[in-house]
Amino acid sequence: MLFNRFVLRAKVIGAALVLSVNGIVIQSASAAGSVAMQAESLMKLAPQAYNMGMRNGDPAKWNQYFESKVRRTAPGIIVEGEAALQAYNQWEFDTFNAKWVTKRITVHDLVGAMEYEWSATHKPSGDKVKIDGVAMFELGMSGKVKNIDFYFDSAGVDKYFQSAPGRK
Repeated sequence: MLFNRFVLRAKVIGAALVLSVNGIVIQSASAAGSVAMQAESLMKLAPQAYNMGMRNGDPAKWNQYFESKVRRTAPGIIVEGEAALQAYNQWEFDTFNAKWVTKRITVHDLVGAMEYEWSATHKPSGDKVKIDGVAMFELGMSGKVKNIDFYFDSAGVDKYFQSAPGRK
């Protein structure tokens, strides 16, 4: 009889421990999932803000997605800091009439990769420009973009970016 009570108590305590550990694991997974969901959400919303800003000729909505100590790179261009990024974005919005189309997004924690198509008209020349590329987004603890790196073949489009701020 005493042994049966001991076994019953051991089972109850064991079950309680298992439920506690599962609860902790589920909460951790939910927290990690929410970070990835936040990053994915940002990566979906930011290009929409870019496109809306392009239509209105104002990069303000696009600029709000970036931290003050942001770093942006693209082939031949490095922009660091909020003021430099805002200057670059203003140049881009003044120089091109563009549309950003997201093809695919992959997110892991605070880093995401986005395959995109950027189609534009170069305002000074009227030339049509198209870039198929990949952008890497890294979110900071603020929930805003800390680093954004664009990768694409610049051979056919480099001439349109010669006057870009941050040009090397």
